[in-house]
Amino acid sequence: MRVDGEAIARLERELRVRGASPHTLRAYRQDLAQVAAFLRGEELTPLRLRAYLAKLQQEGRARRTIARALSALKALARMHRRAQESAPEWLFTMRGPRLEKRLPQFFSVEETERLLARPDAGTPLGLRDRALLELLYASGLRVSEACGLDVADLSLSSGEVRVLGKGGRERIVPFGRVAQRTIAAYLEYGRPRIARSLPALFLNSRGGRLSTRSVRRILAAYEVQAGLPRRGPHSLRHTFATHLLEGGADLRSVQELLGHRSLSSTQIYTHVQAGRMRVVYRRSHPRA
Repeated sequence: MRVDGEAIARLERELRVRGASPHTLRAYRQDLAQVAAFLRGEELTPLRLRAYLAKLQQEGRARRTIARALSALKALARMHRRAQESAPEWLFTMRGPRLEKRLPQFFSVEETERLLARPDAGTPLGLRDRALLELLYASGLRVSEACGLDVADLSLSSGEVRVLGKGGRERIVPFGRVAQRTIAAYLEYGRPRIARSLPALFLNSRGGRLSTRSVRRILAAYEVQAGLPRRGPHSLRHTFATHLLEGGADLRSVQELLGHRSLSSTQIYTHVQAGRMRVVYRRSHPRA
């Protein structure tokens, strides 16, 4: 299998149609371009691939970076196989480095309250930020999903939002009364003052659609203002799931709300369930 610019561009087009996130597209494009530079037009063979992975390891690259490079090559091979073209079957049996399990970072209830109170509701952008943060916490949306929302995707009366998630899968996600109020205030008093003729729900200061990069900057600023550690926008998604489980929600329901295709993706939150089970056990068992 050759790894060249034409094959990389073809894979990117296919992944975009299949609903891959901009982050995945960018990462795979960079990874495959680096493989192509290493191969210099030669065919990908088991020996050449092992040499490349060893090179990454010698450079001190993270295990996740090495594993992602291997995933990108497998995605390229799957593309060839779907098109009934020659694909190296040996590649699918190659295993990447063993990855350490990282527990999700999340905010406590008190930290979350401090964070959500930071935006200034007296300005259009402050109203936007408060609505955005409240929705992320209330629904567990990915930042890319929130940025992709249009006004028409919202139902304030029922407290639900229609979301287009990974792989183009659509789901309906509920959100609570506080998020309903903050979004309603933003739509009435904030958005009309910065809007152009765009359907986007969350807008930047110039009236265009808010980007994921901008959300990262916005959250980072509020984390600093609230005296909180920098955990990034995905932490609100983790916080959503963690607080649900602490409140008694079952893992399967959380899976549906997060839009995970398999339960294994949601099982990173089992540390929460384990902690809650210990509390229940100590409170309930006579010999505890």
